Amino acid sequence: MSGRRKYGFYASWLWAWAAIVCWGVMFPVGDLLMKEGNMPPASVGAARYLLSAPAFLAAGFATRRRAMLPHGLRDWISLSLFGLIGSAAMALLLFHAQESIPSVNASLMEAYVPMQVLVLAMLGGSRTTWRHVASVAAGFAGCLLVLRALDGSGFRLAALSRGDLFAFLSALCWAIYTAWSRPLVSRLGSLPFTAWTVLFGGLWLVIWQIACGDGIVVPRTGLEWRCILFLAAFPTGIAFYGWNAAQKGVSLARLSFLEYFPPLVSAIAGVLFFGERITGWQWLGIAVVILSQRLLPRDAE
Repeated sequence: MSGRRKYGFYASWLWAWAAIVCWGVMFPVGDLLMKEGNMPPASVGAARYLLSAPAFLAAGFATRRRAMLPHGLRDWISLSLFGLIGSAAMALLLFHAQESIPSVNASLMEAYVPMQVLVLAMLGGSRTTWRHVASVAAGFAGCLLVLRALDGSGFRLAALSRGDLFAFLSALCWAIYTAWSRPLVSRLGSLPFTAWTVLFGGLWLVIWQIACGDGIVVPRTGLEWRCILFLAAFPTGIAFYGWNAAQKGVSLARLSFLEYFPPLVSAIAGVLFFGERITGWQWLGIAVVILSQRLLPRDAE
């Protein structure tokens, strides 16, 4: 591997892990905002994206002005649709889920994605091995253990409700965004793709609020501002760009598998910052997730 390719490979993995760490601390913040704040889900998503998009666009036009503009009407339509699915619908469904279900249930959104990406890839004609299927299944089981949704006494999820369906559909939106955007990300570049899909995501949510007859609610309290700025800077700003930048050097199978790791980050953050402890079952889940990644074929795509 040449020095330039090696640098790109390691940079892609670094960006992927930056995204995972940011998403690992997203769910507690979103849970706090939806249960303690007064902003509806669409307003939360719109504020999050419309605060992030100008920074993306400014950075892009300052460094690569001509490359920031899509190449034609087809690209504009594609970016608008990916913004609708991967930004607007994903966030709207997730925040609606967090209004009514515990953060553990909502966090399962991350655990659904690798399985959904695997199914989408199979439907698209990608070759799948038993090792790939076994790895995803084992990773899902480990993720359940880390989230304390499963232990020696069985499943510990709260009774499934409409909120859980929202979480599943939110994950499906992200799986579609991850699995089907790779050619466009590769052709346009990660920064233009991220900037325009985030902007379109915010605009779609504004349109949704207007169509529903709802007023556009802006943050009012200190809590709401702190949560929104955190969501804009980290789970949107760093994580969205990092995830798209990672697609240059990380295969689809390995990238989607990383969705099992945000719960691990959440558990470790709880120990470091909130004095929580990791149970034996959670340690087992961490080990299962880490080991199950080794089952992925080396050339898994």
